[in-house]
Amino acid sequence: MVVYAKAMLGFLAFIGLQLPLILADCPLDLSGSNFTLVASLCSNKNERGKCCRYMNAFVAFSVARHANVTGNLGVTSNLSDVCIHSILQTMELYGVPRNATNFCGFGTKIPVSYYCRDRTTVSQMLESPKFMDVTKNCKLPLSQENECRKCLNAGINYVHRLVGSQDNITLSTCRDATFAALASQVDNISAVEIASCFFQVGGFNIPPVSGSSPSPPAHKASPSPLVAATPNQLVLGAPSNQKHHEHHLMSILGIGIAVTVAAIMMLIVLVVLICKKSRELEDSESVNKNSSKHFPICRPMHKFQEGTSSMFRKYSYKETKRGTYDGTVIGRGGFGTVYKAQYTDGSMVAVKRMNRVSEQGEDEFCREIELLARLHHRHLVSLRGFCIKKRERFLMYEYMSNGSLKDHLHCPRKTPLSWETRIQIAIDVANALEYLHFYCDPPLCHRDIKSSNILLDENFVAKVADFGLAHASKGGSICLEPANTDIRGTPDDFQVIWILNMWSLKSSLIKAMCTAMVCYFWRC
Repeated sequence: MVVYAKAMLGFLAFIGLQLPLILADCPLDLSGSNFTLVASLCSNKNERGKCCRYMNAFVAFSVARHANVTGNLGVTSNLSDVCIHSILQTMELYGVPRNATNFCGFGTKIPVSYYCRDRTTVSQMLESPKFMDVTKNCKLPLSQENECRKCLNAGINYVHRLVGSQDNITLSTCRDATFAALASQVDNISAVEIASCFFQVGGFNIPPVSGSSPSPPAHKASPSPLVAATPNQLVLGAPSNQKHHEHHLMSILGIGIAVTVAAIMMLIVLVVLICKKSRELEDSESVNKNSSKHFPICRPMHKFQEGTSSMFRKYSYKETKRGTYDGTVIGRGGFGTVYKAQYTDGSMVAVKRMNRVSEQGEDEFCREIELLARLHHRHLVSLRGFCIKKRERFLMYEYMSNGSLKDHLHCPRKTPLSWETRIQIAIDVANALEYLHFYCDPPLCHRDIKSSNILLDENFVAKVADFGLAHASKGGSICLEPANTDIRGTPDDFQVIWILNMWSLKSSLIKAMCTAMVCYFWRC
């Protein structure tokens, strides 16, 4: 949450730093400029001269629009770099190559502010000597070639008399200033016609700004018929400028709304994730509390879960579901179904999923964890871990690749076991039961020894499984069923279990194995 807050503050600070740059926008109105035409001309190296003339015409026309509103021949010095950068970006957006703008000298030969012999305003240009000759020779229409030539010659003569023998950049700037002064006094259509003549750009056309209603200028008495513009003329570009600023205000407002919506959405997602995690923790705590309340036998489980033993661990529900995604069933019992599972680390386990979480199912689950947590023998199936998810319970055992002894004794598809293997299995089971009877504290009685509970690993080493019906001895304090309760288990195996408890373990187990083998061969 703290990291998220810091990130949001940093983002808002970045937006705040960018706002002055957004607000400091170029006042030149380039709307309607056909930069696609400029891009097509500038892409052809043989048309570079025409490319520069069109580029100059568009910029000069925007300066004339600006002069109509402000009376200045270009933008102020503090906005000059902003306008140059803005126009360059616009041209590049429309496909004008950067090398073309460099070739044409955009910013130097094609400036955005006209400074002609200390003249920087329209009124200064109109009041200068011999400017009346320009206005007389540039009367509309200029569509005829001879009329345009007269206008151009008048403009060139005026510029040469004004600045003398100067460099080409100064002459070009004063020519652009002359055009801007003339075009600022007429309507849009007339200004387009003057630009087509001045810059020799055929097909040059810029539509009038929507919302404006240009009208021919009404002249005041002055040394020149085009000395000053009427109030109507001075507001000719006002709707355009106002619309321009309204557009950027709407852009800023849109950015603010977008940032706010994004922040709210991220906050909602964060809150949902936190609430989901909190519910999972509450559910886990609730299950543990309910288990402790309703099934006191589960209390010792927490001791093994929180202890330092690394014999088994608690698996997450996600790990368990991922490991058993293919649903391979390797066994079914009275208390659950056993699945084959493989985890991302490559380990293979057998996962027993309890069928129901009743008092009996919870009792069985907790009994097996408690027993297996304290039993460690090479001939007892070891517990790898467990998983608790709400009302679901899972036990993870080591995987026995050769299945159960019952499969090999009674399944015709299995290869018959050799006598040596059978004897070794009997010895392995006897060792396991000897450990349970004599070396456990307190001693345990399995009570359900049968071929299906004897599992074989890849080397046919036998291991005893399923301790759900195991009993502690009468003197034990393991919190299991008392040893004097009725014997339960598979009816066919009652005699085997009774013999194992009453007679010598080894001889009885060998006798049981031999009987099973005789039955097997008799069936064959």
